Amino acid sequence: MEGNGDRLVLLFGADRDPGPELTWARGITLAVGDGLPVDHPGPVGVVGTSGAGLDALAFAERHAGIVDRLVLISTPIPPDETIELSGVSAKTLLLFAARDEATGARTGRWWQQRLDDARLEANPQGGPDLLEPMWKRVLSHLAPHCKR
Repeated sequence: MEGNGDRLVLLFGADRDPGPELTWARGITLAVGDGLPVDHPGPVGVVGTSGAGLDALAFAERHAGIVDRLVLISTPIPPDETIELSGVSAKTLLLFAARDEATGARTGRWWQQRLDDARLEANPQGGPDLLEPMWKRVLSHLAPHCKR
């Protein structure tokens, strides 16, 4: 874990902070990798990239009482398309590459239709790895009023 802010952000699908300066400037405590904490006293933001987006969704559903914001980045449609998402109540940002064959805007629209409070943003230049280039946007969604 890095930082010392009041806002905790859990990152699924990466083993390091994709933008340490941006994270620090927002005053965010970022937890990456396995063993993510759930004993934070305030609301928690969650981000999942690629296949780990499904883990982030599962976490958001299990901890709906503390997860208030969620970001999914290039998350594929699960093999079992009947996935239950009614327990996910977090305000969600969907970031997808407009022209990515595997997880492009069409996949983003699939998620948007199934999540109650979701906004889709398709990046025209991006490929499947949008985490680092879109980190500033991710943080602005997860911690909109946090600044150091």
